[in-house]
Amino acid sequence: MRFPKLIAAIMLVIVSAGLFTLFGNAQQSGTSFNDAQKEEINTLIRNYILENPEIIPEAVNVLRKRQNASMLLDAHDQLYNDGYSYVAGNKDGDVTLVEFYDYNCGYCKQVPSILSKLLDEDKNLKVIYKELPILAESSNYASAAAMAAMKQGKFMEFHNAMMKNKRALTEDLVMKIAQDAGLDEEKLKQDMKDPEIESNITKTKYLVQNIGISGTPGFVIGDQIIAGYVPYEHLKEVIEKVRETQKM
Repeated sequence: MRFPKLIAAIMLVIVSAGLFTLFGNAQQSGTSFNDAQKEEINTLIRNYILENPEIIPEAVNVLRKRQNASMLLDAHDQLYNDGYSYVAGNKDGDVTLVEFYDYNCGYCKQVPSILSKLLDEDKNLKVIYKELPILAESSNYASAAAMAAMKQGKFMEFHNAMMKNKRALTEDLVMKIAQDAGLDEEKLKQDMKDPEIESNITKTKYLVQNIGISGTPGFVIGDQIIAGYVPYEHLKEVIEKVRETQKM
């Protein structure tokens, strides 16, 4: 984290602790501080931080949550209503989990069983699948095939089969997996030529830059951005906390 952000976070906690009451009163009355008063305030701030160093990670965490919430608000439509990402679970669920993945990502291959379990247990969970092919050229081909598979109503069959694959991806292998998943290969290849598919993948790549996800897997749940693989227990806990927060 850059130094100015850290200072801002620390100041936030200090303000909430009431150390700037004098400063606030002076501003309201139009009074300005002289050099001695400014020095006294700076000393007060420094001493407070030294005596209470635990406020620094707390403040940084508060700042991070506020930044995440702001970024996610700006990206709301692209995250939840892009019109092309596959949606599973309860379409009207009270909690939405967004997953970003790459078919060449080893950690991503551990996620489907976790999401399947969560969806089986939680009938109010909505999951949005977003293609983020960033690891290899074959990732782009695989993601294009996955998006085209939606036109045959076979996205989940193809997605799960791809995630079970342990071999290095090639175009021929992607088509073989598609056939085994029940897809019409010729129609799939034709549908993959739709320029909207490449455009939509590009939109998702811009989206993750804006919200701060730089790798796969990545998740967005409520106002939380989670980078990297997380186990079932952690995702379930986050979902439950988001649900409770929404009830307040």
